[in-house]
Amino acid sequence: MFLKNALVTLLTATTLASPPLAIAATDTSSLATAQVTMVPQYTLAWPHALGPVDIFVSRTASKEGMTLVQQHNDSGAARVISPLPGQGRVYFFIKPVDGKPGQWVANRILPLDGVANFRDMGGYETADHHHVRWGEFYRSAAPGGLTSADYALVDTLGIKSVTDLRTQAEQQKQPTHWQVSGQEKPPAFYPSEKPVLPGDMTDKSRLAKMDQTQAKALMEAFYAKMPDYYAPELKALFARLVAHQTPTLTHCTAGKDRTGFASALILYALGVPEQTILSDYAMSGDLLRAHMTPSFKAAMNDPKNGGAMAASPVMSALLNSDPAYLEAAFASIRKQYGSIDAYLAKALNVGPTQIKALRDAYLD
Repeated sequence: MFLKNALVTLLTATTLASPPLAIAATDTSSLATAQVTMVPQYTLAWPHALGPVDIFVSRTASKEGMTLVQQHNDSGAARVISPLPGQGRVYFFIKPVDGKPGQWVANRILPLDGVANFRDMGGYETADHHHVRWGEFYRSAAPGGLTSADYALVDTLGIKSVTDLRTQAEQQKQPTHWQVSGQEKPPAFYPSEKPVLPGDMTDKSRLAKMDQTQAKALMEAFYAKMPDYYAPELKALFARLVAHQTPTLTHCTAGKDRTGFASALILYALGVPEQTILSDYAMSGDLLRAHMTPSFKAAMNDPKNGGAMAASPVMSALLNSDPAYLEAAFASIRKQYGSIDAYLAKALNVGPTQIKALRDAYLD
């Protein structure tokens, strides 16, 4: 058994702007939440029922090389200034002194200036009480706006593969020129070859006439098409995960719809409950509104790349990450395949053997 219901809040120091601050509470995971402030201090909290704990810090979610920062803390909370030098992510390991297994926690939302909705999918509890490993699966809006300061942090993530689910038009409009420093090797890029989005997602004249109810119906119809429309990209993505091409980043333009669906399938394959998956998905709308980067605004206002929706008065409905959208994709899968497991196996080649390999590799 792993630690259950440990609520951990992290306050991290940064010299970057911190737009996710106001919406950090939208991460509804019962295991960890994260905020970003300008205070160079981490604040952790956990249930008193765990008893005294030792607290360790590390640059990776690995017990190798972790440093003890507090010992036998029985207060249920701790404030810690990381002793680790330089810039990079900080992971904490909370270990009860009575011998129970510990739990890794980290800041889910990365504080980046040039890219919105950049977050780690780790830490979520599975149905059998394991946890998705931190630092393996990242998701974001299009990363073309990453600043030099952003790259100072992103470089520390060790990303090996990038799946770009944008259309070819989107890729051409806002290409990603990934920066590398020193001897760093750039990640392998796997762009979608889709020329356009399906349905009426880029029909500017139709979008302009829609009310919010019609816009929501449009989004649900788009999600219902995604399981088959993006099956080739998703099949290739899962093959890379099975082959351990991680840490990995998956993105589209907003990091909300196509990325949200792909991320949901990854979490599902790892055994995360559907309600947790829906809660994670729902974070994107608030994150995007809190951090409208110039590159994202440009994409939303370009009718050639799927951004024609910005011209519509129902843009707010289309920017939402309403769980009903993702549920429409799941309903479409169940109608056609009978279950999400059957879809994974038949359409994406993620059967029992691949599921076991993924869980062995990416769960703590």
